[in-house]
Amino acid sequence: MSRFNTNGVYIWNFGNSFLVTCPKCNNSARIITKDDENSPEVRFSCLKCGYSKEWERKSSGISYCQNANYFKEGEVWIGDAVDWYFHFPLTLQTSCCGQNLWAYNLKHLSWLKSYVSAKLREHSPHQSYGWSNQSLASRLPKWVKQHNNRNAIMSAIKKLEKKVG
Repeated sequence: MSRFNTNGVYIWNFGNSFLVTCPKCNNSARIITKDDENSPEVRFSCLKCGYSKEWERKSSGISYCQNANYFKEGEVWIGDAVDWYFHFPLTLQTSCCGQNLWAYNLKHLSWLKSYVSAKLREHSPHQSYGWSNQSLASRLPKWVKQHNNRNAIMSAIKKLEKKVG
């Protein structure tokens, strides 16, 4: 029986790189972040056409948009099928079960694959914070958690894995 422990992983754990669609040539490109105390360094670059761009923070403050189920910090969107900074569409997204299945990068996709394929999903309190409703597993849409969607989701994940080689 495959087991998966859902603890200690949050959506922002996957925010250090994004696979996105280049707005100039429609090929897959990367956004890489480098944490800084005041503001992260964020750079978009497309190896196919050479387009590159630096991100600059425009405002501050954080809010949670319940309708779209994403966080918005200034100009940063967290939890939608776009990167957090430039809002370019993610390369790793596909239609599945009448919904949009997406991942920020291959590490995020691998986590989703492990979660969906597990027969037993274990959840226990965080070592420092206790029980939390902020983990990535607790924030997944219901359709991703449902057993009857497992085969379709796994097929979609395989499709996304092939998309990036």
